[in-house]
Amino acid sequence: MGYAIKRQLTRVLLLVHFVGLTLSLGTIFTNVLIERHTGSGSLEQLSFGRDLVNLSSQYLIQSGFLIMVFSGILLTLLRYGIRAPFWAWLKLGLSVVIFAVVIFALDPARSVATEWAHWSAQHGQLAPEFLESTSRAARIGRSVLFLFAITTIVAIWKPMWPGSRARRAANATVSQAPASAS
Repeated sequence: MGYAIKRQLTRVLLLVHFVGLTLSLGTIFTNVLIERHTGSGSLEQLSFGRDLVNLSSQYLIQSGFLIMVFSGILLTLLRYGIRAPFWAWLKLGLSVVIFAVVIFALDPARSVATEWAHWSAQHGQLAPEFLESTSRAARIGRSVLFLFAITTIVAIWKPMWPGSRARRAANATVSQAPASAS
């Protein structure tokens, strides 16, 4: 593949990767605001807010995350080929863990909280189970955000890893060695 095409494809994939990041993180922070503003209102607002959070989490955050994962895999393959460095595999592993926690723990907890919000709106009183289910969903959500932050740190600090420094030093030594005269 030509250098110019590879460079432009890398730029496009980076743009797509950051669009996925923006979609995920932007929706997470929007959901926090939605919960704060609808949680202090009526039970109908509470139920509506839980529906908004549930839908945006299911469609926007997860879609943005999948966009990030697949564009990241393509970027890694484009740059390194099949022999990706350890940090890339670590980042992929963390992404798989995040997705598993979201599918098997966060989605069910968020759905239970939404069901209790609906029950509360229908019965005109806040269900005692609602507060416990929302706090459980919030704890799981914070752990997912923590894993997401670790994944981001792995992506940003990848050149600072000891193996990377040793390879850079070896490459610098080889490139500075004088050419032998024939």
